[in-house]
Amino acid sequence: MIAIETDRLLLRNYRMTDFEDIIQYFSDEEVSKYEDFYPMSEEQVKNIITEWKDMNNRLAVELKSKQKVIGSVGYWIDDEGHYCIDYDFNPRYCKKGYATEASNALVHYLFESVGISAIYGDCDVRNVSSWKLLERLGFQRIRQLDNQSYKNDEIGNPILISTFLYKLDKVKYNESK
Repeated sequence: MIAIETDRLLLRNYRMTDFEDIIQYFSDEEVSKYEDFYPMSEEQVKNIITEWKDMNNRLAVELKSKQKVIGSVGYWIDDEGHYCIDYDFNPRYCKKGYATEASNALVHYLFESVGISAIYGDCDVRNVSSWKLLERLGFQRIRQLDNQSYKNDEIGNPILISTFLYKLDKVKYNESK
């Protein structure tokens, strides 16, 4: 089990008792707009929590002062062995620095505790908030990837988008601190 604490946040494993907080943003069309999922049903959110509660690479972001889950951060390892971060936050808690604080804590954890040398991130080019977050964290844009697909339309055809690919090297991260 993981617990990463910042001034205002606690990044921790999911709990079934987080359901009410998580359904608020995973069922939100604004949150899913640029993601690999559509707004989730109650059953889908319960299944995600069940799946993620024992995973150390998927963390709930709890606002300590309210003991409320306001977002999610995590990482996954791609086919080439690259560590890639992702995040989703409740829009009601945006523009307060929580995503930056939580993502920075995750980056620090990956570099210092896991011991990796680089982290990647990608996002839809239209998702300005996401790519600005990556840039605030020190990630450098590598390139634009066209004809990417994260999800399908209602009849099963892939929805093609363009994404920005970012990278953050541990050396550059440490130099900026």
